[in-house]
This record gives sequence, C-alpha cells and structure tokens, in this order.
Amino acid sequence: MIRISSKSFQAVTQRNRSDFPLYSKPILNIATQNSKATGVKVVGSMKDQWIEFMATRGRSVQEWEAWYMANGGAAKIQAATDRLYDMLQKMPVDHNVFTRDLAHDYIMDLVINKTHYGMSGEYHAVLAAARHFDLPHRFSTPEEESQGIDAWIGDRPVQVKPHDSVKMHHVRNHADVERTLVITYEAKKDSCYIHNPEFINAA
Repeated sequence: MIRISSKSFQAVTQRNRSDFPLYSKPILNIATQNSKATGVKVVGSMKDQWIEFMATRGRSVQEWEAWYMANGGAAKIQAATDRLYDMLQKMPVDHNVFTRDLAHDYIMDLVINKTHYGMSGEYHAVLAAARHFDLPHRFSTPEEESQGIDAWIGDRPVQVKPHDSVKMHHVRNHADVERTLVITYEAKKDSCYIHNPEFINAA
C-alpha cells in the first residue's frame, strides 16, 4: 500500500446540517432508497454536476451548495423532499417526528454535505494517484459508476472509498483488487492510500 499526502484534502470537510432525532437516520435512509428520492432522474447525476462544479473556483461545501442551488438544485431538492415525505407518510412511523421539514433536512444533508465530502475526497484522491503514476485519468460515466468504477487511471479502472470503509470491510467486500485499482482517502490526515499499486503495472 502507498500513502500519498495531498493538501487538496484540506478542503474536504464533513458537517451535519441538522441534529436528527435519535435512530431516525436508518429509517430516513430506507425511505430514501425505497422512494428513489435521490435518484439521477430526481437530483441529477452527482458525478457529472460535481465535475462541472470543480471547473469553477469553488471548493468549500458552502460554495458547492450555492452552485448546486443556482443550477436548478432548488427544484431538485423540492422534488426529492416530496418523494421522501410521501414515502414516510406510507410508513408506520411517528409522523410528528418524521415531518416534511425533517425530510427536507435529510435530503439536503445527502445532496449537499455527503456529496461534497464523498465527491471531493474521490476527486482529489484520483488526481493525486494519477500524478503519482504519471498517467492520464478520467472520471467514470454514470453507467460505469453503476458498475462500481469511479474513475480510470491510464487504462485501469479505479474504485475510491473513504478510508474508514476499510475498517468496516466495505473495500474487502465490494472491491476486487485484481480487477480494480483501490484507493481510499482520509481527509483529516490529508492523505489517500493506494491499496494495490501493482495493479497499474499488471499485464
């Protein structure tokens, strides 16, 4: 495994938009998945929008929120909130707790906060690794992303995850180091890790 330090990771910060009620997040997560509230047809392709955003001078989560909202995001957030709230109304939950405001806060947390953390970490990790190998890179299409490919370095597919996912065995379960270059990032330490660098030179 190779560790690469990158000051770019200093821009990767994670924040919580709201203090969600205890144990509400798993329910909100299930409802979001079942309603497809954050699907591409509702909120757009986060990857495509993120790459377009990174072509600007923006880097912070506040700048990402402002850019997303200025590019049709307000209507997308409303549509996603409507889907999530409609699903919550059908579920046997306390509707005094699972309100539309809570649904809206959860969608904002996913689309703005979680996207910023995940996409900026992924973006800078791919750039740092491509520089390390001195190879060209490109980010995946939505179709490739659905196959577990986040980017390409040279002609090799890449999968990128937060470094904590190693502890939770996500990389072990979902990445095939014989078919994918695996990179994790740890923003607090300004670092990314290439788990199988030999994959780049494999025949």
